[in-house]
Parts: sequence; C-alpha cells; structure tokens
Amino acid sequence: MTSRWLCLLLPVALLASPQATAAQLLSPGKLAAVHGDLSGLRKCTNCHSLGQRGVANDKCLECHEPLRTRIAEQRGFHATVARQDCTDCHKDHFGEDFALVRFESDTFDHKTIGFELVDAHNAIECGDCHQPRLIDAADVRAFKGEHNALDRTFLGLGTTCAACHAADDPHDSQFGARGCQECHTQSAWDGAERFDHDQTRYRLTGLHRRVQCEDCHSRGTRSAAGDQESYARYAGLSYSSCKSCHDDGHRGRMEGTCASCHNTGGWHRLDRAKFEGRFDHEVTEFSLVGKHAEIECGSCHDRGRSDSEGLRLTFVAAARRNEYPRPVAADCLSCHLDYHADVFQQSAGGPVCESCHTQTDWLPTTYDIGRHNEGSAFALTGAHVATPCQNCHTVPDSANRALQFRFENSECRFCHESDDPHVSQFAGRQCTACHDTESFAIAAFDHTNTRYPLDGAHRDVSCNDCHSLARELDGREYRVYTPLGTECNDCHGGAS
Repeated sequence: MTSRWLCLLLPVALLASPQATAAQLLSPGKLAAVHGDLSGLRKCTNCHSLGQRGVANDKCLECHEPLRTRIAEQRGFHATVARQDCTDCHKDHFGEDFALVRFESDTFDHKTIGFELVDAHNAIECGDCHQPRLIDAADVRAFKGEHNALDRTFLGLGTTCAACHAADDPHDSQFGARGCQECHTQSAWDGAERFDHDQTRYRLTGLHRRVQCEDCHSRGTRSAAGDQESYARYAGLSYSSCKSCHDDGHRGRMEGTCASCHNTGGWHRLDRAKFEGRFDHEVTEFSLVGKHAEIECGSCHDRGRSDSEGLRLTFVAAARRNEYPRPVAADCLSCHLDYHADVFQQSAGGPVCESCHTQTDWLPTTYDIGRHNEGSAFALTGAHVATPCQNCHTVPDSANRALQFRFENSECRFCHESDDPHVSQFAGRQCTACHDTESFAIAAFDHTNTRYPLDGAHRDVSCNDCHSLARELDGREYRVYTPLGTECNDCHGGAS
C-alpha cells in the first residue's frame, strides 16, 4: 500500500517544483561557499560530464586558469601531483562551511613547490608569508580577486627576497636588481656571510680588513612612510684616493699620492722600495747600513715614541714638530740605552759601541779571544777557550738586564764554588795547586808534598782505595782527602 502511494505521489511532487526537487534528490549535498555560484540543477554540467562519475581534472582547470598555467609550465606543487584527480584532495558537496583546501602544514614538504624553507624561514607560520599583499603574480591576483578569495590562496608569491621583503630593504635600492642571496643567507638578516669585499671594485688589504664596515660606509637618509630613515651607504662612495677617507697627515707638504710612500699595512709602514727611490738618506749625514737599512722610518722618526726596547730618542729642537723629526745621532748612545750599564765608562776610549759591535747585527761581537787575552785581566786558556761567553758573563740581577763584565777577583772558586767536589776540604788553597784549565782531571799529583809520602807497595795503590767516599748532611757525596790518619792501623786495623 505504501509503495503504491509513493509511486503515485512522486510525479505529482516533481511537477509541483521540478528543479528544486530534482536537484535535492540528485545532489549529494550543498556546495562549499566558494562554489556557491555553481549551485542548481542547470549548472551541474559546469563540473560534471553526463555519464561520467566524479569530476574530470579538465573541468576544474577550465575555471582555475592560474593552476592550469602552472601545471603546464611544470611549476609549483600541483605540477607534482598532476596525474591525480583534483577531487582526491578537494572534496565538495559537504556543506557551505566546508574548506576545500585541507592539508597538514606541519608535515607539508615546502620543497615540492620549488622553495625550500631553511633556517629562519623554517621557524615562521604559513600566514606570515601567504598574505594577499604579498601576491605578486598578476594572473592569481586577477582570478582570486574576481572571486574575493585573495586571502584563501597559497598561489602567487614570488621566490625572490624582494618579493616579500621589498619594504624592509635597508639598502634603499642601492644594489638594483642584484639578489639579496649574493651577500645574505636565510639564517639571519644581520651580517653578510656571503659577501666578499675582494669581489668589489675596492679590494680590502692590510689594516682595512680590520676596519668596521660602518667606519667607511656612513649613514644616509631616505623618506619612508612620511618619516626619515637612515641607511648604510654602500654604493656611490668615493675612493679615488686615500684622501677620500683620510686626512692629510703631511698638511700638503709632501708631493705625490699617499701610496707613493705608504701602504695599508699601517700609516707608519712605508713601502721602502717606493720611498727610497724618492728619498736619499745620505743627505742626512747618517747612512743607513746593516740593520739600520731594514727598520721602519718610524723607529727613529717618531716624536711620540717613549723610552722602550732599549731606545732613548731625542730630537733636534728645530725639527721636533716635523712629521718626521730628526733625531740626534752623534753616536750610538744618542738613540740606544747603554746595555752594559756604564761598565765600560772607564775603558780606553770610553763606551764606544763600535769597539765590539757592528750595524750588521748586535751579535756576534768583534771582541774575540785574542782581545780578551790581551786586554782583560783574565787570559783564556784550556777549556776556558771553548766556553761560551754567557757562561761567565751572566745577568746577576734579573731586574738589571746588563751582563756582568767586571768581576771582584779571578780565582777559580769565584765561578766554580758551587761545583766544588771537595766540600771545602782545601779551604785557603788554590785550585791551581792540583788542577789546570785543560781538564778538571789531575794529570799528575806529587804525593811526596803531602804529610804522607808514598813508598813501596803504596805507590801502586789506587787513590780511591785510601780516599773513600763520605756523605754530607744534605746527602751530597764527596771523596775524603783530609784529614786522614797516617798510622798503619788507620787503614789496615790492628794486628790479629
């Protein structure tokens, strides 16, 4: 009974409202709001083909022209999924509030669209970049704008830094069309890790490599949103000469350019080959020879130099204010402190450095063994001839760097007391009574000059058989020479 009535009533209902009723019976649900203008039975074929299940991709792309263009050009994410049905990802007929674009932003591989997120870009939200104001593709702006959907698309962003950061450009367009990535990375805007100043028209050398960028690149101003902003000037700087940045220290008194004498290693470092070609030091009556020919001009011509490193500079009063003041150079001690602390003041001729030293180098000296034996109170013989000078001429006081050249006496013990193996057994006697400078070993000792002359079998006994070893309280061993007993029992014990 129920089935019969339904069959009779259905045609009547369709005749009463054919479009609305048929659409309601045939449609699986309302379209999403963005497709609302496609609702209605007469518009189904805008997306669906008669006799075909689902929606063909060509139907979608008839409307979505920006996507069709990008897929054809193999650009963007949709080009990587072109063989899938659009409806695999974008479901419709689930109601007006249903979102057609649904994906997991946390797992989406941004590299598939041709722009990989790295460093700082990897830490921002999708919406930070995907904003209507940053869409620069004309076709996307036209299509999405027509459908009032600019705020619901991920298409149309540029991939250059300027596409998003043009308003943030701190360089005021000084670099024209050059890409930001030539100098910067995505890790941080501050700093220019990729910038190499050597690739510019002004290569940095010497101390220029240590200068802070802002010391040369001063601040300029630009108008931005009605306000004045400052920016660092990188283009249009003058660098034709050193005077573009530096004041003339010579106040116009020197001819030529700064580079004629100076280099970027330091203002006081002159290019000697250039300088010597223009300046003859012979006219100063002080020829530069030996080590003097190797030192920098500022070593002598620096009025601000204090006494240091063995120097004590004084300048001719009339030239003291010159850029290169003329030092007093009557003799070595005009500039150099007396390293020997006036030890040779009483020497014949006074403390004349040239008596022992040359300008080639401070060491070795010209004072040889022959002069030592002829002019000193201590002639070098034997092993002393091969002993290095500094073994005897030491620095007795660390606070005074001067070597010791004058000694209180020339006795052996004065130098060798700490080496005395006899532990003062022969106090008051000279070492030369037994030893000579050829060797410390005794070549021949005459025992007849002692209290116990050797005779008979005693002549063949080794010295060490009688002169045994003993030990000091501090643990040091020494051989006993005196006092020893001279009775038989002292060595051989009592008769059995």
